[in-house]
Amino acid sequence: MINREYFPDVQGILHLEHFNFEGADHDLATIFFINGMGFTRDPYRRTDETNMGVNIGMQQFHLPRRGNPTPPFYGEVGLVVPDLPVIKARLERLAEIGKFDGTPYELTPIDDTTMRIVSPFGVALKLHAAGSLDFLKPLGLAYVDIPVQPGKAVQLEKFYRDLVNTPTENLEIDGETTLSVTFGPHQYVRFRERELDDYELYSYHVAYYVTNYNAYRDRVIEQGSLQGEGAGQVFFFDGPFDPDSGEEILNFTQEVRSVYHPDFMRPLVNRWPIATEPFSDQRDVMESLADVPGLVYGTPK
Repeated sequence: MINREYFPDVQGILHLEHFNFEGADHDLATIFFINGMGFTRDPYRRTDETNMGVNIGMQQFHLPRRGNPTPPFYGEVGLVVPDLPVIKARLERLAEIGKFDGTPYELTPIDDTTMRIVSPFGVALKLHAAGSLDFLKPLGLAYVDIPVQPGKAVQLEKFYRDLVNTPTENLEIDGETTLSVTFGPHQYVRFRERELDDYELYSYHVAYYVTNYNAYRDRVIEQGSLQGEGAGQVFFFDGPFDPDSGEEILNFTQEVRSVYHPDFMRPLVNRWPIATEPFSDQRDVMESLADVPGLVYGTPK
């Protein structure tokens, strides 16, 4: 008997690389994403005062600063993390000393392996402990949930399945009709039908790598939604559209890259949980976790 192990197919889209939104305050972003979440600012790209790349395993947040506040976002970003109790302790300490005062920040534990955080910028994150969610690494961006108008899921499925050639699945999540689109190994963008007053997503985008880059770009040029000239191995366009009529389905900017793009599978610098911390304020956080099962001074055993 041949022992076969099956994993979900990955086809047209190979890798969900980053989620981008306006980050007006990079000091606050450093406090939240680096000090609190334990992520790393990318030291090689987007290092000036106009942009910020935050590494999350093999994925990133991009936080351009154009002088505007972060627009409302009614979706949710799903992350896998190796040190959920440590993140909770660090964020609670930062909140206690007033670092998030006057912001939408909120932390809500869901269960032992899941926690929901509304960032100081208003973007909601759902954190899943490594091993509790199918994912290849102990740290990374697993999914982005995008709210869409009722009836849009079937239209979006046609775009991603027929034009982009990526697997899709129809689901129900928390009672919402959902189209889950494969954006990489155990990575998904999930379009969830929901009644809202505002579906504006123009200030947000996802970036991903595809196998059919040239044909994809040519079709976007033909449809007329290309942003700029589309030079090089990357292009932006205004949103998914009906492959037959060309009508825009959702005003959601997307960044599409080829495997020849210089950032494809570029090694990213990441921090990992550490057993000791030389600075007293952080040491206090780590030592407060000494009795947490499975942790030694905040570090997974």
